[in-house]
Amino acid sequence: METLLEKLKRINKIPMHMPGHKRNGKKFPYLKDFADIDITEIDGFDNLHNASGILKNSMGNAAKYRGADAAFYLVNGTTCGILAAVCAVLKENDKVIVARNCHKSVYNGIELAGAEPVFVYPEISDRYGISRSVNPCDVASKIEENPDAKLVIVTSPTYEGVISDIEGICREAHKRNIPVLVDAAHGAHLGFCGFCESAVSLGADICVESLHKTLPSLTQTAVCYVSGNLVKKDKVSEKLSVFETSSPSYILLSSIDGCIKTVNENDDIFKNWNKSLDFFYDKVKPLKNIEVLKGESGFFGFDRSKIVIFPKNQSGAELAKMLRSENIEPEMTASGYVICMTGAGDTKKSLTRLANALCKADKIEKVSIKPRNFAWCGKNGATSFRKALKSDNIFCKTEEAEGRISAGYVWAYPPGVPVIVPGEMISRKVLEKLHEYKENGIELGGNIKDNEILVIK
Repeated sequence: METLLEKLKRINKIPMHMPGHKRNGKKFPYLKDFADIDITEIDGFDNLHNASGILKNSMGNAAKYRGADAAFYLVNGTTCGILAAVCAVLKENDKVIVARNCHKSVYNGIELAGAEPVFVYPEISDRYGISRSVNPCDVASKIEENPDAKLVIVTSPTYEGVISDIEGICREAHKRNIPVLVDAAHGAHLGFCGFCESAVSLGADICVESLHKTLPSLTQTAVCYVSGNLVKKDKVSEKLSVFETSSPSYILLSSIDGCIKTVNENDDIFKNWNKSLDFFYDKVKPLKNIEVLKGESGFFGFDRSKIVIFPKNQSGAELAKMLRSENIEPEMTASGYVICMTGAGDTKKSLTRLANALCKADKIEKVSIKPRNFAWCGKNGATSFRKALKSDNIFCKTEEAEGRISAGYVWAYPPGVPVIVPGEMISRKVLEKLHEYKENGIELGGNIKDNEILVIK
């Protein structure tokens, strides 16, 4: 079957339509590498929001490959898929059972839908300070307390590669006909040779995956998979037309189409990737002052493609600085650890460079590490999420905020998981966490500015 890219390259009609560069890369040299494939919804190239031709066929193949009933291509990232999925299922005042370590896009979707979150709190690893897996028993307990809940949302895998028991969570939710949405932004490679199973195959009703994070696709590309009869596919499509651009990039669409075809027809990509990972993990075994995460008892599963590095004798910021001095740019820097993401494009050479840099860093014996305490703001919300959002609010100095109720969000990005959300009490631990971020040069986003934070008046 002809790929979208192959078809794009055969266009020879005079473009009396958008975009304004008119596929004239010679006239505009800065566009020469991609102007000829940057089109709009012209004859023969389908319409993403009303697909009936080449895009419909491509998305049908993607669904078939993944074992889903339907697939929707996303050119505004997983974020637009999450927003659309949440708003397709939830209405105002609906309850949604949501893992507290979800990405900010989940919270934005809940806010837009006018729903009320009921939080499930994954345990925090004492050793590593990161979220463990979401326990299906905890989900079941929340469903028992809130049988009128309309949706369950979890993130799996997390930024740190922690995988939850999606099959178990779906089993508990489906007993009451409650659909499950899995934010699998970091799991597009799962289910392929050498990696854990995908959330789609484990029963997720909606699963949103970012292709660009780990697979050979361009930034902003993702797919939303829908399965079963608990979620209306037409409703998801309708909401995608709200949250996704009405002028989707065919450069990005061709990237998705090519990626889906490539990874599903070439197992060697994943075999070689796993061989490189085997080599890396074997090479860093002898490290003494640096620990590379391989999972722990509180993890249902762990995605080995995420290299999560815990230095014992320096902070995460110091290790990241050292890696940059070796011409290695990490994915994320936290106070006490660094994440180096691997992907389908990595090679034994790139992972050897990383392993060698870590061996060099392992020789550092100075002790200047900052505390690794991780804080949820308080499991018992001081007031409801929606009430806090609607309340009169003011900014107050952070040093005076202890005991006040948050009227907004604060997060570090990445990973984009809120340290605090509307309705939660600002505890001493939260303030310590925010201070820790600041001391380590980690930028905070949300309703915080300078030394002030948004609280209920």
